[in-house]
Amino acid sequence: MTAVIDLLRDIRRITSTERGSTRLAYTHYEDAAHDLLWQHLGALSGLSRVEDAAGNLFIVPTNALGDSPDPVVLIGSHLDTVIEGGWLDGALGVAVGAHVVARLAKNRRAHRRVGIVVFRDEEGVRFSTGLFGSRVFGGLCSARDLDARDGEGVRVRDVVPNPEGCIAYRPPVRSSAFLECHIEQGLRLVDANERVGVVTGVVGIRRYTLQGLGEANHAGTTEMRRRRDALVPVARVIAELPGAVEDLDDAVVTCGRIVVRPGAPNIVPGRVEAVVEIRAQDTKTMDLIEQRVRDLVAASGRTAPGKRAASLDLQPIVAVDPVATDAGLRHGLVDLLREKDVRHCALPSMAGHDTQHAAYRCPSGMFFIPSIGGVSHNPDENSTEEDIALAGEVMTAWVEHALARAES
Repeated sequence: MTAVIDLLRDIRRITSTERGSTRLAYTHYEDAAHDLLWQHLGALSGLSRVEDAAGNLFIVPTNALGDSPDPVVLIGSHLDTVIEGGWLDGALGVAVGAHVVARLAKNRRAHRRVGIVVFRDEEGVRFSTGLFGSRVFGGLCSARDLDARDGEGVRVRDVVPNPEGCIAYRPPVRSSAFLECHIEQGLRLVDANERVGVVTGVVGIRRYTLQGLGEANHAGTTEMRRRRDALVPVARVIAELPGAVEDLDDAVVTCGRIVVRPGAPNIVPGRVEAVVEIRAQDTKTMDLIEQRVRDLVAASGRTAPGKRAASLDLQPIVAVDPVATDAGLRHGLVDLLREKDVRHCALPSMAGHDTQHAAYRCPSGMFFIPSIGGVSHNPDENSTEEDIALAGEVMTAWVEHALARAES
């Protein structure tokens, strides 16, 4: 398992910041991480490197590419990060995939039915969307996804290899299953003293732009009664958001981004944009939370007759449906964990992952290992070397189970 740790450390060094790991989507840094993975597996014969319309990286047996390709079990995750993130989020699943491919090789030749996929832009930091590469893989990409812009106005369609191919998608390989391992990014496994979390399903995510439109003016000379301050009604909504989910288990609502324009201390804000995100395990609960947020927006936008006030608007920008993992793969994982006498439990994922979109293409499954202190999206993110080693052992056995299942 030393090779997994070494690969993870090499990936960690590819970063645009000194603190933590920063590899934003469709940048030189994400590209360099993809190149490093290919170089790491260069000693194995029988592998080919292929990119799809979104730039997702596939390292697969050469026999899987052709007129009558064999279906492959794909193992993977992503190599893009948040800003100043940790060294395991995404990278663990990719490094473990490389370990499995090497482990199953015979006479330095890759297994003919096992490969790796590395999805682009899982985190969504640059374009405020997320799970883009796996969305394309799952056949779910839309023109709106391609028209998302970063802070400099660059669109997704400007950076992907083939925008049209992202919508009319054809995968470069046939897949019999997709398997992903990840750090939990929480404390449920630690609290329960379990070593593996068998993921039953992945949370649904909806994001909205909450926009206040008012009138910028001099902060000293514009009396309070004459102001159309765009920040005030937005702030009211944000302050009330926790109440929208306080009676709902396993549901959350977050505002993690606010942009105030013009953004000067001596100017009344004329325009404010905030991003509101809701997460829940089922569509019915997500609908309920969305309606409660819309009610807050409507209430905050009401003003007394004759009083000047900014207007409010709530527009959807991301919608990811909750998805269950494949029952057959899940039960097979539980069986092998019992055989190996590994402490485990079943739990839903409250974080979004590529698995939920891969599930639209092929049977998909996922497991977690514990996060020390529950820390993630932070340079202090970590797991023990023993748990990282266990991830490699479990994934190898799970892939062998998935191969047997596909053949039967």
